Amino acid sequence: MKYDTQLLFGPEGLLADKLEGYENREEQATMAETIYNCLIKQEHGIIEAGTGVGKSLAYLVPAICYALEYKKRVIIATNTINLQEQLYQKDIPFLKEILPVDFNVALFKGRSNYLCLRRLHELNLGLTPQQGLITYLETINLWAQNTVTGDRSEAKPAIPNQIWQEINCQKENCAEEACGFFKRCYYWQLRRSLTQSQIIVTNHALLLADLQTDNSVLPSYDTVIIDEAHNLEDVATNTFSHQLYPQTIGVYYRSGLQLYYSLRATVPILEVEEYRQLLEDLIAESSNYFKRLQTQHKELTQMITESNVSLYRDTRLLEIISAISQKLDEFALDDELASLRNQFREYTNQLRASIELILAASDRNYVFWAELVNSEARLQAAPLSVGKTLQETLFTQAKTVIMTSATLATNQNFDYFKNQIGLNSAVELLLGSPFDYSKQALLCVPKNIKNPKHPYYDHHVAYFLLHVIARTKGGVLGLFTSYQAMETTADLIAAKLEEEGYSLFVQGDDSRQQLLEDFLTTPQAVLLGTNSFWEGVDIPGNALRAVVIARLPFAVPERPIIAARLRAIEEAGGNSFQEYSVPQAILRLKQGFGRLIRTKADRGAVVILDDRFLTASYGQQFRASLPPARFTRDLDELRNYI
Repeated sequence: MKYDTQLLFGPEGLLADKLEGYENREEQATMAETIYNCLIKQEHGIIEAGTGVGKSLAYLVPAICYALEYKKRVIIATNTINLQEQLYQKDIPFLKEILPVDFNVALFKGRSNYLCLRRLHELNLGLTPQQGLITYLETINLWAQNTVTGDRSEAKPAIPNQIWQEINCQKENCAEEACGFFKRCYYWQLRRSLTQSQIIVTNHALLLADLQTDNSVLPSYDTVIIDEAHNLEDVATNTFSHQLYPQTIGVYYRSGLQLYYSLRATVPILEVEEYRQLLEDLIAESSNYFKRLQTQHKELTQMITESNVSLYRDTRLLEIISAISQKLDEFALDDELASLRNQFREYTNQLRASIELILAASDRNYVFWAELVNSEARLQAAPLSVGKTLQETLFTQAKTVIMTSATLATNQNFDYFKNQIGLNSAVELLLGSPFDYSKQALLCVPKNIKNPKHPYYDHHVAYFLLHVIARTKGGVLGLFTSYQAMETTADLIAAKLEEEGYSLFVQGDDSRQQLLEDFLTTPQAVLLGTNSFWEGVDIPGNALRAVVIARLPFAVPERPIIAARLRAIEEAGGNSFQEYSVPQAILRLKQGFGRLIRTKADRGAVVILDDRFLTASYGQQFRASLPPARFTRDLDELRNYI
């Protein structure tokens, strides 16, 4: 099918004819045409498209047309599972129905999302003694007999995490082609189907993992579309990071134990028990090691440098891991067990490499630190910058990478975003929203609000939040930059809200999804959140009437990776506050503001409780970044927007 913007997106085009309630949006058509041109010219592209543009269809339609016309495969990567499933279950089926062409699409999640038939079989045979699982076996077996995909999300009732970890697919415990269940394996069936798909919907982490492992995860491709691209730097940082803490060793131990149960029937008892003893030695040594770190740790967070790294070294850990690898090589095994052994040995080598990297603390491309989390010592190594790695992998291997989001630009340009991800040049497009913010949204910075440095600032936030709630009769989402500030505010307003008949929901009290459902269905509801609630919250209609932003969302400069990046900019002669802190906070503020207006019928107010938005020298940059909502300092005007 040849792409034609007017034929597809025009006032009398295919979408207008087939999609009920379709509104012709110039921004959507412009975005789609720009993407198609990038695809055929093999250029990278960065597109910011405001809320309501209809990004999903704007990149899906040209991607499908291009894939079919040029016999190419297009990878579409999102950050959230919610968007993945929206594309696969809603948008793509709609396009399959209306487009006069046939095309294959695959939804590809991480391996751990799929049931492992071999592990389930061993559990049924009693080879893996997990008493807590017995009560779930009947339900799991029934689901396994009926599921087509083996995707955990389809299981009803939901399978608890603790149970799922014992029966899901794991790379380190996968015999691949040598497995007796290989032909029926849900994960490998899906992997094989990917080669027949023109469109593969996956996530950022899997895309980056594929690049990190020399394209061993996804079939060959040279075209990528990344939605929610504002998360790309953070996901890349996490993907390319290394961690060492009790859970790291615990997960490795359980995988090693799984292999032990598989080996017992074949390997002589003395040899396999020597292997088992090495696993137990590793657990004992790691327990002593982390207890020592916990005792000697004087601060919550401490940088690890070449001058103090000797405090963290433990040669015994590495000796045991090396001994495990050597012991595995001694076993004479059939093909299936040999494959399992080889996968676990690869896992062993990766763990050893991570520990060696962290305990050397000499790689200038990484930041190393130790921290206490819930009294548990953790060691971390994170890349100082992901730009070079992304440039050498993603932007070099793929001929076209399209990145889109509602929040990529700062100061009306993409310089900050390009610098962070290592992209030198790209086609750039900045599209506004089709919504009329001047009529739909009110932006309020109340009179007499204090600076966040004020000693009783949390009390001021609580005071103004109660006034907002009183004027909107609930329907308020409060966004915070720290759990402590959120919980303090919740404590300060809880009694008053209960007395007035409001329902207060606070992040941490339940799952994110359940909190959003409760907020949506409860009259006079108030929801307080941090971190993840700044984005991905989509509550159209009257349920959400006001978004309250407690303070400008600057990243915590004490975080080791943030502190190191700020320091690197200063050492290079730059201004870390203007070049890093302000742009990052602007993008976060745009995300928070974007929670309010989701459709043309929505109305409401965004209230910012931080005087720096008006008084600081950098405040103008924040103000210029937001949609053109009507501005006021009078809280009483909120009543006109509900």
